[in-house]
Amino acid sequence: MACPPRCFFPVWSPRYYPAQVSNHHRLGKGLPLARLAACLALAWLAGCRGAAAQGPKPTGHLQVDFLDVGQGDAALVTSPAGKTVLIDGGLPEAGDTVVAFLDGHRIGMLDLVFLTHRHADHLGGLRAVVDKHGTRMFLDAPYPHDIQEYQRLLVSLDGQHVPVRQATRGRTIDLGGGARLTLLGPPEPPLTNTRSDVNANSVVSRIDFGKFGILFAADAEAQTERWLLDNQSNLRAAVLKVAHHGSRYSSTPKFLQAVQPLVAVVSVGAANEYHHPDAQTLDRLARMGAHVFRTDIDGPIAIESDGAKIVVLVHGRKEVFQLP
Repeated sequence: MACPPRCFFPVWSPRYYPAQVSNHHRLGKGLPLARLAACLALAWLAGCRGAAAQGPKPTGHLQVDFLDVGQGDAALVTSPAGKTVLIDGGLPEAGDTVVAFLDGHRIGMLDLVFLTHRHADHLGGLRAVVDKHGTRMFLDAPYPHDIQEYQRLLVSLDGQHVPVRQATRGRTIDLGGGARLTLLGPPEPPLTNTRSDVNANSVVSRIDFGKFGILFAADAEAQTERWLLDNQSNLRAAVLKVAHHGSRYSSTPKFLQAVQPLVAVVSVGAANEYHHPDAQTLDRLARMGAHVFRTDIDGPIAIESDGAKIVVLVHGRKEVFQLP
């Protein structure tokens, strides 16, 4: 079956994506239209499963832009097929920065907005993005943390009639051109009694494209990393989005040994009150031989791959890394 252009579809897995509508998306009169949009999206997606199962070979380039949003996370993935996925959106004051980036790159409606966990430094800027650009689907982090910014985001999603789905471990989403997004979390059952249960239950994910792999560690804690290792998750990746802005409570030696990153990206604010990234974390990355790039020093970081090599663009300069 040929897949209609611009469709956003799942690779076959035992549990189909999207999952059930998030229980947190219950906001009044806009909901029937949201349900209708969800049904239409499901029908559209169902017609594309046959094409996704073929597993096309890598073609073109995959690009990941790590935006400079201060002490927060925001990354835009553009697949070889032109699908756009925004992973997190920084603090509320970063919303204008994310919107300006999308406008500057002539990006219209996003295909997917993906929230890794419900802390303000990851979700705050998403409301401005949803209001200005919209998205075909919103993938929600299921671990509860109902802060005011999260409630405001839900109102915007409801007003735009955006289908909301909860992230579930094991989902695989075909981004087109041979690129695939896989959800390695959230942990099942949820991790409890950690330093921060919201962080510990972040949705860690990865994107694969040819030989290229990038691991988005969100704000994972040491317990999250141990859970991923215990569950034999596929962690090996050429690029690592370093967990929790380089906190000393993440990026444990065993985890880094499993990832073996060639390039590490730290999304962090300059002179932040948490003293991120921690010197111990940077030392562990250096011992792994990872080339570290930081938004507080390098500004926006663009990573591009054709599936055989990595090109990192910062401050107008280009660094090329061949994949083994």
